[in-house]
Amino acid sequence: MPDQREKSDAFRVAANFYRYGTGTARQRARVVAHAPLSEIQIAAIEHPDPFFRRWCLFFLDHNANDESMRVFAEALRDPIDFVRNVALHSIACESCKDEELCVADVVPGLMQVLDQDPSPELRLKAIPLLLRLASSDERARTAVEKSASSDGDPIVRRAAADGLAGRLVQSRKRYERSQRRHAAPIGRRRSQRRLRGEA
Repeated sequence: MPDQREKSDAFRVAANFYRYGTGTARQRARVVAHAPLSEIQIAAIEHPDPFFRRWCLFFLDHNANDESMRVFAEALRDPIDFVRNVALHSIACESCKDEELCVADVVPGLMQVLDQDPSPELRLKAIPLLLRLASSDERARTAVEKSASSDGDPIVRRAAADGLAGRLVQSRKRYERSQRRHAAPIGRRRSQRRLRGEA
């Protein structure tokens, strides 16, 4: 674990790289080879600005994914939702990796998100990722089964049940929209159909 001086040095180096690394795609591609990875990894976890932590995770996801799996696993415990969201994507995204995904390394972090994350949206996002890995690790399916029966959020429970039944796990907004549509009084639904010209 870096001490305070090492952290502040890492923050400074990463921030300088961030300013230098913005520009056209061609300009960014030239500087990626000289990226201070260890400093960016420290900043992804320790920097006080959540937007900068998110940028660091995004950079690591696209340029040093395999080397940063430990960082992504740690970032799953970040207090800010949008930082954890990038970490969730980064830890399970196979297209961002150069090497084959190590299921044994990924499943525990995803299970932790599904079981303990305070954000129902992130728990929902973990479901299809776990189901995709369930053929390689039975713990993944067990975690989704547990979520389908005992998650505190009804939308997460429904999404887990859909995934287990082989149906598409939709976005949280789609589930919410479906709930509103089905909760509308019958008379209001009929009048809406008449306005649209339906029978």
